[in-house]
Amino acid sequence: MFAQYIQLRGWNVLVYYNVEPQDFVEIEDSLRQIDCPNKDIRSAFKVLSKSKNTGFTFSNSDYKMSIVCISQTTSASEFVSTAVHEAKHV
Repeated sequence: MFAQYIQLRGWNVLVYYNVEPQDFVEIEDSLRQIDCPNKDIRSAFKVLSKSKNTGFTFSNSDYKMSIVCISQTTSASEFVSTAVHEAKHV
């Protein structure tokens, strides 16, 4: 996994790429820092641990912050598809 921090017009986005289940401790910590509810954290873990070619986004307008997670993907086209889909949630 690797992470990238992006600033967009007063909004901050933390993107985690190539996420595997063992990476979730770091992601959970980031989600908790922006007050992500426990039910959404559980949902993120479930989504990201079960399959490839998937993602999860949580945003908190009070913090002006989004956290985007993109799982491992099976091809470059699947990566682009997942990244574009998750970007729509920011």
